Amino acid sequence: MSLKGLILLLPLAMGGWYVASGSGGSFSREVDRTPAQVAAAIADLDIRQQPGTPGTDPAASGGVRPTFRTERTAEGISFVVWSGDQVATTMIAHLEPLDGGRRTRITAKVERGDAPDEIVSPAFRSTGITLGLFTAALGDELDELLSPPRRSRAECQELEERLLTANAPANGNPIATIRVVTLVGRELRRQGCDTRSRANEPFAPMSNEMGDPPSHAPSPAVRTSREGVSFEPGRPMVDLSEKGR
Repeated sequence: MSLKGLILLLPLAMGGWYVASGSGGSFSREVDRTPAQVAAAIADLDIRQQPGTPGTDPAASGGVRPTFRTERTAEGISFVVWSGDQVATTMIAHLEPLDGGRRTRITAKVERGDAPDEIVSPAFRSTGITLGLFTAALGDELDELLSPPRRSRAECQELEERLLTANAPANGNPIATIRVVTLVGRELRRQGCDTRSRANEPFAPMSNEMGDPPSHAPSPAVRTSREGVSFEPGRPMVDLSEKGR
């Protein structure tokens, strides 16, 4: 079984659809890149690409299709999920310059909005579940920034299977399995493999019909796109590399 398969099975073993931090938790990571470089790397983060394609089934939210906006500020980037004209949740990546702006501390948190549960996709009702998805997506983007793939997909799949076979826990304990998945992922990245959640899976382009933002929301100045998925950035990126100097 592949690393991605183990990751997808873990939530089922633990009694839920997602492996997530506790409600109200947080995430912090330091990287040897400037805030501007980190911001550029995570700006096109699409939470819907996480396991379970969260937020893509309007039948789970009373027929209301969520819309997604990316808002850039001097402190970092916010990813806002709207349900109709109300905010379902806001995922915030705060970028703190370290060592005169040469390094960055990324802190993530989630704030629940005022949209009622009945019109909010299940993945965005709980701050704990949303944070688990958000930090996984952030980890993917940061891993890509820090460790560009050098090996071929076939080489990485072979290496992944070999490492999992050699280190898989005998009793199938979820905690032990998480530890193995973490160690294997670290070794794969060290050897030049891409360990993003969908790196070794065929990519099926998603519909770019995300819906229009609420009428009271600020109109985006620029529309960007990656692999058929539309994004609606907010204010222009502020160069954070000068902060803290």
